[in-house]
Amino acid sequence: MTTEILYIEQPEGARFYLHDVLNYPEYMECLDMPRIIEWLSSGLTWGRLEKNPRLILKALPRVPKGVDLSLLTSEAIAIARRFIMEYSVITPLLAWDELQDLVIDAPGVDGEPMVFARVRGFGDAYHPVVIMPNKCQLENEGRKPRLLTSDVGGGEPVTFNAYIINKASERTRTPVTAFNPRGMATDGELRLRVTMHAEPVSGYVVAFRKHPSKPWHLGRLIAGGSINVETAGKLLLASLGVKPYSRDGEPRGVLVYGPMGSGKTTLTSAIMNTYPPWVRVVAVQDVDEFRVLPDRTYAVLNTRASTGLGARAITKAELIADAMRTGAQFVFVNEILSPGDARAWVRAVTSGHGGVSNLHAGSLEELIDRLERLGIRGASHLVSEFIIAVRMENKRVVEVHTPARADFTRPLPSVFSGFLSELSSNPDDYSLIRRMWAEARCVIDTGSIECLSEGVSIKSM
Repeated sequence: MTTEILYIEQPEGARFYLHDVLNYPEYMECLDMPRIIEWLSSGLTWGRLEKNPRLILKALPRVPKGVDLSLLTSEAIAIARRFIMEYSVITPLLAWDELQDLVIDAPGVDGEPMVFARVRGFGDAYHPVVIMPNKCQLENEGRKPRLLTSDVGGGEPVTFNAYIINKASERTRTPVTAFNPRGMATDGELRLRVTMHAEPVSGYVVAFRKHPSKPWHLGRLIAGGSINVETAGKLLLASLGVKPYSRDGEPRGVLVYGPMGSGKTTLTSAIMNTYPPWVRVVAVQDVDEFRVLPDRTYAVLNTRASTGLGARAITKAELIADAMRTGAQFVFVNEILSPGDARAWVRAVTSGHGGVSNLHAGSLEELIDRLERLGIRGASHLVSEFIIAVRMENKRVVEVHTPARADFTRPLPSVFSGFLSELSSNPDDYSLIRRMWAEARCVIDTGSIECLSEGVSIKSM
C-alpha cells in the first residue's frame, strides 16, 4: 500500500491531503475495525492474524469471484495495522522525513479534526491537513456503515482527537487521563516527540515534533548552509578550550539562543557529535531529542515528572549535578527552562566542565535579561567572560559573541577546515570525525593549535 501526500497552493499557504493508492478502496472503506478489535480483545494475536490473513475476510463485505484475495487481504491487514497499532490516517504524514511538526487542535465548530503541519520546504508556517472520514458504500451483510476514524474503539464513538491521544499513550506507554491530563514522551519507531493534553487541562490536543533520521554533526549543518566551515571549526575548538579561540585553554560553555524552531537544539546536538570520540559527554534532556553518534563515550540522562503514585520528580538540575560527579567532561542540556536548570548548568561550565545548552531569546540583551530572571547574578559578566553566545535565526547561525580575550581572528588550521569540508560532502561517513581528531590529537593534549605543523592534510585510509 502506498500513500501519496498531496498539496494545493493557495494564497494563504499550502493545504495538504493524504491519498492511499489501493487496489480495492471500496472494500477498505468498509473494513469492520470494531470487529477486529473484538477478536484481538478475545485472545487473537496480531502475529496470528498476519500469518493467517484470510481471517480478516470475515471483517469485510462479501467478496465476489475474480477478486485477488491475496492482494485484498494484504491491503486489509495494512489498513488494520494503521488504525489499531499506529495513528490512523495521519500515520504516513508522521512517518514522512520532510515533516517538522504536526499539531491536532481542538475540533472545529462542525466537529471536524483541525490538523496542521509544518513541513520542510514550505516555510515556517503551519498548513492545514484535510482529514476526510471514509464512508462505506457497499452492502455489508446488513450492518450499518460506520466511519473508520471515529468508531474504531467499539461502543460509543470517540473523537478523532481522543483517539490519537489514546494511540499516543499506548505507543509511548505514557497514560494521559483525567487524573494525569498531560504527558510528554517519545515514539521511537516513528522518531516523534509527542506532547499530549487532555481534559480538564485542554480539549484533547496533541503536538508531534519529528526528530531527524540521522544524527546531527557540524558537517551536516555546513552542508545545509546553517554554518560555514570557519565558524564551525572555531566554535568547536573554543568550546573544547583550545587556544587562541579560548582565552586560557579552559573549556567554554556555549549558549545557543534564538526564537522557537530556529535550530538551537540541532546545533547543540551537532557540536556534541563532532567532539573527539574519547571525550566523555553527558546529555541531559527532558524529552528524547539527542541522537548520539556510535563509537564514543557518552551517557544520556532523562528527567522524570512526578506522579500521583508517589514517584517524585527528577529534575535537570539534579541530573547535571550527577553528570559532573560521574566523569562528564562536557554537559549538554537540551534546553534551559527553570532557575534550577540555569544555575546547575552555569555552575558546571564555570567549574572546569564544558557544555552546550540553549535558551529562547531574540537578542544578546534579551539573553542576558532572561538569565538574570532565571536567578543568574552578574549574567552580563558571565556572558562576556565565560560564555560563547550563538544566535540562530531560520536554521542559520547569524552571530557569535565570544568571551573577552578569545581570538577568533586566527585562521582555522587546515586539518579542521579540510576534514569539516569533506564531512559536509560525505555527511554519512562518520569515520571522518574520528580521523580528524586522530590527525589533530595534539590540539586536545596541549590545549592549543600551535602544536600543529604546517602542511597537515587529510590522509586517506
